[in-house]
Order: sequence, then C-alpha cells, then structure tokens
Amino acid sequence: MSIKSLLKIVGCVLVTASMYGFANYRFNQRTVKDVTISFTEDKALFISESNVNKLLIQNYDSVHKVAIEKLDLNKGELDLVNNPMIRHAEVSVSLEGELLAIIEQRQPIARLMGSDQQYLDTDNQLMPLSKEHTAFVPLVYGFKKAYQDQLFELINFINKDEFLQPAVTQLILDRSGEIRFKVRVHDYEVKLGTVELLDQKMTNYKAFIAKMKKDQRLTQVKTIDLRYKNQVISIKK
Repeated sequence: MSIKSLLKIVGCVLVTASMYGFANYRFNQRTVKDVTISFTEDKALFISESNVNKLLIQNYDSVHKVAIEKLDLNKGELDLVNNPMIRHAEVSVSLEGELLAIIEQRQPIARLMGSDQQYLDTDNQLMPLSKEHTAFVPLVYGFKKAYQDQLFELINFINKDEFLQPAVTQLILDRSGEIRFKVRVHDYEVKLGTVELLDQKMTNYKAFIAKMKKDQRLTQVKTIDLRYKNQVISIKK
C-alpha cells in the first residue's frame, strides 16, 4: 500500500472519529425535553407515575432543561428498584432528549394478616402494602417465616388452577404449620395439612366437590379433611 493511500485511510478514520465525537458532545449538551414513564403490564398501579417521577428527579428541582450529560442513568435505575413497589426498572434517554423509564412492578399473591400486614409477592419476597391500590389476593392468617416456602408453593398451585384460583379466599396456618383454607361461595372449611402430595389432595378435593354438587348436598358440608392419603373425610353441619 502506498503512503498516499495510507494517509487517505488515516484521514478518513480521523474525520469519522471527529464527527462521532462532535455528535456525541452535542447530544450530551442537549437538555431533557420531557419524561415518559411506562409500566410493563396493564395492571393496577401500586406506585403512581407521579411517585416514579419524584424518584427520577429527586436530585433536581426538575429534570426539564437539565443537560443530558449530567444525568446518572444507572443511579436513576437504582433509585427506582430500591423502592419496595418496583421489581425492575430501565432508564434511558432518546435521541430527541426524552427521559424514558420502563417500570416492572412487584406483584402480590397473598396478603399476610396480623399486626404488621404485608404482601407475599411472585418472587417469594415480603412486600409492604401500597397506599395507591389494594391487591385482591387470598388473606393469610397465622403466617410465620418458617412456613413461607410451603405457603408460596401452595399459592402458586392455586393460582395456576382454574377451579381453585377464583374460589380460595383465606388460608390459615396453625402453630405446627398445617394449613386450612376457605372458599368464596360456601362456608365450609378445608383441612389441607401440609403441601405434601398437594396435587393428589386437590384432585380428591375437586372430585368430592363435583360429587356433592351433583347430589345437591354441598350446603350440608361443614368441614372437608384432605390430610389422609387417598381419603376425603367430610363432616356435616
């Protein structure tokens, strides 16, 4: 390759680098024009857009007219995910100078009743109640940390079952960790015991309910006991 050709290549590289650097400089000198907040799911909000906006601008009176280069996007994301209502967040700036925040909320699956009420979420983590919205999830009484994993397993099982999910309203844990549950329409109580052989127990339960409905005797039932292997014991009112 001749020296002349080499100089042309070097010149092109320098020009391209200079143009990129200048464009990047001009972009960073631009100011934020607007803030757009979006949520990953179309569900009720446990944290409002205004509170997300406050978290984004907590180091400024307003992000409007703040130079893009002064924004710490990583810190913005950390500030958001540190909020107990937020599971994940992504913060970026568009070419037009728009600050974008995409928010994934934490999702409760049960409400733990007691003096210090809180939720259990889809990640098996405890979550505070929200001032913005109340989740319509099963109520849990007698919760202890030692029983959290089996409670999480049971609620996930219930939520995946088309018959159980709309029916179960309350879960009660006794001191030994055995579980009872109540349903929405009828006033009977179901003694489940532990989550051992859970699939078999729930299959037996659904078969029993179908039989009682067919015989029009479900209103006579006070207690359904599923604790014994391959058995459903019923106590009448």
